[in-house]
Order: sequence, then structure tokens, then C-alpha cells
Amino acid sequence: MALQVNVNDILSQLYQHRGVVEFLFANRENITVNELLAREDITHEQLQKLKSLDLIYEYESIISLNDAVVAMFEDFMEIGEVTPGFINDYLNELTRHIRFYQEAREMRFLRSIKKYLKRINATLTREIIKLQKNVDDTYKNESNYRIKLQKLEDYREKRDTIIDFIKRTTEIVEETRTLFSLTNDSELYGIVQSLKVSLIENLDYLIEIQTDITDFINKIQFQLDVYKKAQQLKEIKDHSTLHFKTNFNEIVSNVNTIRYNGHKTPKTKISVDFLFTDDGHVLCKRIAEKYKLTRLMVRGMADRMAGNFKEKGLEQQVKLDTQKLVERFLTQTKQNLFEYLIDYKFPKTIGTVSFEDRLSLFVEIAMEYQNSLDFRYRLQYFDYEDANKNKKRLGYTLILPLVEKEKKKKEKVTKEQ
Repeated sequence: MALQVNVNDILSQLYQHRGVVEFLFANRENITVNELLAREDITHEQLQKLKSLDLIYEYESIISLNDAVVAMFEDFMEIGEVTPGFINDYLNELTRHIRFYQEAREMRFLRSIKKYLKRINATLTREIIKLQKNVDDTYKNESNYRIKLQKLEDYREKRDTIIDFIKRTTEIVEETRTLFSLTNDSELYGIVQSLKVSLIENLDYLIEIQTDITDFINKIQFQLDVYKKAQQLKEIKDHSTLHFKTNFNEIVSNVNTIRYNGHKTPKTKISVDFLFTDDGHVLCKRIAEKYKLTRLMVRGMADRMAGNFKEKGLEQQVKLDTQKLVERFLTQTKQNLFEYLIDYKFPKTIGTVSFEDRLSLFVEIAMEYQNSLDFRYRLQYFDYEDANKNKKRLGYTLILPLVEKEKKKKEKVTKEQ
């Protein structure tokens, strides 16, 4: 870049032509001069000014941003190609300044050690993020199979290189642990601890990336094998030997990959409500037998009702009728609803009522007869043993019979609503 250029010129030109810079950064390939000048936010003179500052290059009528500008944006946004070489440079500088600090315990060398430790930590994380993005983008967007495989192999090598750098960083930190302890520098201690945690996390990320790369390569190899077989098949077809010298027709006729291949749908439209009836079920069963759809033949026809059906219904209704139980509870004032149900002696005709049934009855009464009950909204506790003889404690809401005055007030509020 020219020596007369200063920071103000660069910043002002980048800001003034930010739309052009964004356009060139997003379309970094095959942008011609005519395409760029067709935009309304740049003229020929302004283009020459950007070229004079070396912010834009032109080669054979193709316009591109300066590589340094592109690299700056990519570093900030953590995108672009993986460049693990920076880590190697930082490691060499870190080793050099550690050696300087061992010779002369001066603060300027310690500051450099902190600086390069921070850079290594940040660069490792950034390179791993870029590696993951590049692996995903290559698998999704690269159209050429061979180039895609080659790129993934290159990313696998870069992944191994980053792992080597992590191991080198760990060795350097462990070897100089005693030296770092003698400095009694709390900031250095925090930087080293943060770096150790980051190295472990980055190794885990690299293992996941290696898994993705291996999976992608296997998928691409499978697709490539299928493509080669398709090419061979097309070549045989072009030579007119596919149907005469192979059993292609026989194999294809026996392939039935589509689930409902060959099944003809009925032409008559039937309502869904009809299909839920017994007659509709009979019709569905016939169709299922014709098309061999066993999943429609699961539900059977209902059996004939028993002769004592009404008696059983009345007996069940008596069991579920809780009106008398609630009336008896409302006439007493000694127990709350939960205690009353736990101690209540049900008739012998009902049989044994378990603790779970009494608890379900408590919830049912609380919901259906809430206008006749007094909810105090505070918890009481009940200790009991489960089937395995384990001691447990149950919390329940305190519910009392509603006093006559409060009952009238509650009914009045209900009517007003």
C-alpha cells in the first residue's frame, strides 16, 4: 500500500463506499468493472480513487477487494478459509518471550507472554469455528464430488494440525507452570486457567468436527459410487444392450419401492363420519382385504351387549354418586375434607377403597362442589406408607364445610357474575 495513505483516508473511503465494499465482499468472484459501475452509489472517478488507495484491485476487467480488507472482515466475522499458521507463529513468539523472561524478570516480557496467551486462546477458537463452517459449506454447496472430497480431506489435515497446536500449547503451559506461579500475577493466573478450559472444550469440538467430516466423506463416496453405476448403466443403454444382454427388465418389474405402488384408490367419495360407523368399518375391512392393508383391520366389531347391562350401569352409577357423601361432610365440623375421606367407612357393597381412590375422590369433590366448600388455601400434610413400605408425606389443600353466612355470600357473588 502507498506510504502516503493514512488511517483517516482508509476509514473515510470505506465508510463512504460501504455499499460497494459490502457488494464486493459478498460477491468475491467474477464482478466486472461494468457491473460495478452500473450501481448508482459509485462513479468512475470514485473507482479510480479506491484503486489508487489499493482498496480495490482490477485484473482483466475483474474487480476485487484488497486481500487485507477481506482478511480483516473475515477475522472479525470468523469466516473464510482456515489458517492455522497464525497459531504456530504465536506459539513461537510465546516460547521466545518466556525464554526472555527467564533470563531477565522484566515486566515487558511478562506483558508479551499474557498477550500471546490471549491471542492463542482467541485464535484457536476462531479457527475451529471457521473449520466447522467450511466443512458444512463444502458439503452443502460444492457441486463437484471430487473437489468436495479433496476439500474435506484438506480440512481433516487442518483439524489434525490444530490438534497438534493444542498439544504444544498444553506442553508449554505445563512446562512453565512453576515460572507462572512464581510471578504471583493474578491476571496471568486467570489467563492460564481460561486457556486450559478453552483447550479442553476445543478438543471436544474437534472430535465432533472429525465425526462430521468422516460422515460426510462416507456419504459422498456412496453418492459417487451410485453416480458411477448410473454412468455405466447409461453407457450400456446407449449401446442398445441394456434390454437384450441383461436382465434389467426382470429386476425393475420386481422392484416395488413405493409403498402404495399399484394400489388404485376408490372413485366414490365417502364421508368421514360414515367411516366411523359400524357399516363404515365393514366397508373399510373389505377395502383392506382387497388391497392387503392390515393396519385397517385391527379394530373389530363390538360384541352384543350383555343382558344385565342396565343393572351394571346402575351399580356403577351408585358407586360414582358422591352427593350423599358430600352432604354428610357438610353437616359435620370436626374434620376437613381430606381427613374425612381418609377415615370414612364406605359400605361393604362398594368393597375396599384404596388410598389412591380416596385421593381421587378428594380431587373430584373439590372440583365439582367448590361452591359448597370453604377453601382456606393453606397446606396440611399427611404421612403414609406406599406399597413398598416407604414413608412418604403428602401435602393437600385445607378444605372445610362452608359456613351458612359465607355460603349465602358466595351464592350472591355467583348470581351477580
